[in-house]
Amino acid sequence: MVRDQMSKDLFTIRRFLRLQARGVGLKKTFETLELHERGRAKQVIRDMRLQLEQGRPLAEVFSGLVTDPRMREMLVTAERGHHFLEGLEQVLVLSTMRRNLQQELKQLARYPLVILTMLLGLGAIYALYIFPKLLSMVDVEALDGVNAILLSRWFFPGLFIGLLVTGTALYWNGRRGRLVPLRVVERGRRLYVTYLFVSEISLLSEGQGSVRHIIERLSRGDGEVAAIARRIHERMSDGLELEEAARQERLLEHEVVSLFGVGTVSGELGTIMTMHRDLVFEEMELYWKQLITKAEPVLYGFLTMMVTMIFYTIYLPVKLIMAQL
Repeated sequence: MVRDQMSKDLFTIRRFLRLQARGVGLKKTFETLELHERGRAKQVIRDMRLQLEQGRPLAEVFSGLVTDPRMREMLVTAERGHHFLEGLEQVLVLSTMRRNLQQELKQLARYPLVILTMLLGLGAIYALYIFPKLLSMVDVEALDGVNAILLSRWFFPGLFIGLLVTGTALYWNGRRGRLVPLRVVERGRRLYVTYLFVSEISLLSEGQGSVRHIIERLSRGDGEVAAIARRIHERMSDGLELEEAARQERLLEHEVVSLFGVGTVSGELGTIMTMHRDLVFEEMELYWKQLITKAEPVLYGFLTMMVTMIFYTIYLPVKLIMAQL
């Protein structure tokens, strides 16, 4: 249901941009969208139209369709730089990429998770009904090492609780839009933040002569990109050049940071950032797709390990009973 709603919101944004590209006025665009929508989407468009008529900023008007805080911050920056439609296009492209990657990841994990759930169900039946009877026929205290752990009365309950807590934590973080705090996804997060930073600089740079003024305007927001801009602006106020000040930020790619100096010297920072924005996007998309591809053998490897452990635990008490006969 959430995925379908996200798809509808992106489709509405795409239709809005298409009407704007054809020269339709803002108010007429919302009226046209409202006529072609049904149910909740129709009410959302109506609320957006009413907010527009009340004189609300466009970034606030589109908060009904754009729920991600980072995306909203990009819209605020785009409107501040008088390039709202370009910013909305970037939000559409980035949101579409994220939705497609989430669908690929869900499709990849669907069958392993179904099999794992079935195994956990069989393991629970075994642990509750069969395992205690077998343990009564085995001298567990005489065992040591891995066998003693596998035949412990707390092993299966502990394993089940551990998997349940881990799965719940990952699901909750995913729903809140948080990335898994692992080193393996650190580069993906760095590319994502770099893309947002480069996009917002390009949206503010046109017509701005001073790089310091661009960074200062970017630092007035409330998001992660604004926090980075504030730290860079403070370093520039202490006498550092833009490239050197940005290089101290862990979440900015060094390749892009090197272009800051080129853009500062040439006076074409916005043009260079606009050109490089697409390259960062392509690299980010390729990185996440490669990471998802590499996750497939990891999932099946984990599944194989679970199957092997469960069958060995089933076989071990039988082996010990036969040895004691």
